[in-house]
Amino acid sequence: MMTLAWLAMLILAVTVVSACQATVSSTQLTVGECFNYVNTTDANEDQVNLPSPVDCSKSHSDEVFSVFEYPNASGFPGYEQIGTIQQTRCETDFQTYVGTSWENSSYTISYDAPDEQTWAAGDHQIRCLLEDVKGGQLTGSARGTKK
Repeated sequence: MMTLAWLAMLILAVTVVSACQATVSSTQLTVGECFNYVNTTDANEDQVNLPSPVDCSKSHSDEVFSVFEYPNASGFPGYEQIGTIQQTRCETDFQTYVGTSWENSSYTISYDAPDEQTWAAGDHQIRCLLEDVKGGQLTGSARGTKK
């Protein structure tokens, strides 16, 4: 009986551990990385969506195709300025990464950029993300697909 109880506890432990997904800060994401958002609780007990990296061959919602520093800013530039820079640069980088313009693609562009609080903490990076144009899950990397 002890062996059966031990086996049941082991199966339960493996199930619980495999259900947990490692999350990272968006500032840790790198070009070519694929991820899904996971709803979790932060240190303040607030609900937040954080990226959980996965192998691009597995189902994922987003892929990072460009990461760059906001240019020449001494202080927080404002959301409009960040939006202008990210749109221009991400559209150009999309064509280089995927091999076609985003207007002719089966992907769409999303962004992850600093807000006033994260800027003050030192995050000046803009991360360009691609997603399925229809909102579905992706499988495989979009790099060089010309789709």
